[in-house]
Amino acid sequence: MNWLYRLSNRRSWVTAVGLLGMATALSVPVDAAAQIATTSRITSPVIVATPAQMTQGALSGTQLDGPLSTFVTSTSRYWISSQWRHSGGITHSFNQGGLDNPYGATLWTKETCNRNSANYCINGVNTAFTQIGPSDVANLWFVNLYQPNPNAGNLLAFVHEENVGHSGNTPTNVQGRTRIGLAWSSDHGNTWNYLGRIISPNGDAQPLNIQGVPYLVKDGYFYIYFIDSTDGTPEHIGIAVARAPVADVIAAAAAGSLGSNLWKKYDGSGFTQAGLGGQPSAIAPWGITHTQAVHSSYNGKFYLPLTFMTWSDGQGGRVNSSIKLYESTDAIHWSAQPAMVVADESPSTLKPDAGYQYCSVADRDGATNADVGQYFYLYCMKDPTMLATQFGIYRWQINLGPSVDSFRQSDDFSSSQSGYWRYLFGNGSTLSNMAWQSSYWNGTDAWARIYRDSMHTANTQMPVLHWIAPKNGTVRVEATVRDADIQCGDGVNVSVVHNGTEIYAAAIDNADTVGKSINQSVNVAAGDSVSFILAPKADNFCDTTRWDPSIRYY
Repeated sequence: MNWLYRLSNRRSWVTAVGLLGMATALSVPVDAAAQIATTSRITSPVIVATPAQMTQGALSGTQLDGPLSTFVTSTSRYWISSQWRHSGGITHSFNQGGLDNPYGATLWTKETCNRNSANYCINGVNTAFTQIGPSDVANLWFVNLYQPNPNAGNLLAFVHEENVGHSGNTPTNVQGRTRIGLAWSSDHGNTWNYLGRIISPNGDAQPLNIQGVPYLVKDGYFYIYFIDSTDGTPEHIGIAVARAPVADVIAAAAAGSLGSNLWKKYDGSGFTQAGLGGQPSAIAPWGITHTQAVHSSYNGKFYLPLTFMTWSDGQGGRVNSSIKLYESTDAIHWSAQPAMVVADESPSTLKPDAGYQYCSVADRDGATNADVGQYFYLYCMKDPTMLATQFGIYRWQINLGPSVDSFRQSDDFSSSQSGYWRYLFGNGSTLSNMAWQSSYWNGTDAWARIYRDSMHTANTQMPVLHWIAPKNGTVRVEATVRDADIQCGDGVNVSVVHNGTEIYAAAIDNADTVGKSINQSVNVAAGDSVSFILAPKADNFCDTTRWDPSIRYY
């Protein structure tokens, strides 16, 4: 069903949209050639992996449990992931797919390791880790990759380890003793030798999830980030950093070892503390470090994404779920405030213990090894809750330079109808301007509303967010639409229209906090319109819908 015409006949609505596009274009400055300075540096998220893709074949009954790690060999891009199996245990997968489709094809899914009678990992074939250095390994996760030589078969993996010696596994200490280790592959990531541990927490405090492992390369050193105890107790923790010479780490790993005392923690004055058990200094704002960091060759700076889920705030409430990018010039000292806020959402519009986690980074133009240019992609898991049926991977494009030819509703939101966006409502036969109401727009029906990053529909009036093309070209229309009134309502219907032609339509169910995406190229002429329209289903009760589209020329 075409939801654009739900309240009226097709001809009257199309005519209204088309005429409005031509009329309002006259008030928008048009220059068919010059770039237009804009304010939007982060595109709206689009879904690049759905539950169906993430649980296909041997992945059935699993759920992603860490960042995706990616590398390129020849012209093919590969992704390694770690999942927990609903019936118990950790699995790992090797996928092939482009930047738009990390789950394009699952080449294999394997158990972590072979196990002895005491359930410890041991050497053996047909598993992800076929060689195991330590004798008390229980659970391993891939979290990041380094590729010493592009197109060669060698890979270094940074590994998150839990339950060392079968510690933990209690309600108040799930992870037990935790570590960061290294693994080496000489066959393009098909099999791995777990070399052993390079980082353990100060005092081996429990419970303490060491998290990690974002890494950077600076001045010939690996810098890695993790959670550690500043005084040997689990009550006083922070984000810490350790480093080691890249050449020495790679040489040792290729020879099947960790080297000798290569990794040193930063203690506030220098890298002097032992990686295993040394005392660290907290060096960054607090956040979840199940992420990946990058260095930008564009501006020479370093970026570390940190996330929060809607977990308890310890005072009877829940915190916002957020993704924030912090900036550094030396890979040690990080900005107190985020350089960019990718997402920051109230727990009232999200499920308990949900939101964003497991953020991965990939350079848009193909750079590897935690290096990016002006533009890069950020991938984050949405709603990785226990036994969830609705989840997915969102992707944003991040621009570290000045913004041109890129428009986003939340960045451009205005109390004026004179910009590139118009705030309209329709009753099926006509379109009219909304009126500004101090912080949002609404129609003559008070429930037809457009907010900075969301909309609400009335029963007989539909909000229409209307973008007018300032020049000729090809644009990318990107947006994810999802429910924001999760406790009630029957969902909504949405439509995207270019001039008078519908190019996308979807039905969004109540409590669908992951949603559906448009990610589509459109050829536009100066004065063309692209309209984003929200309509009710049976009624408009509890129909607040998060919808924050972006449009960029490319």
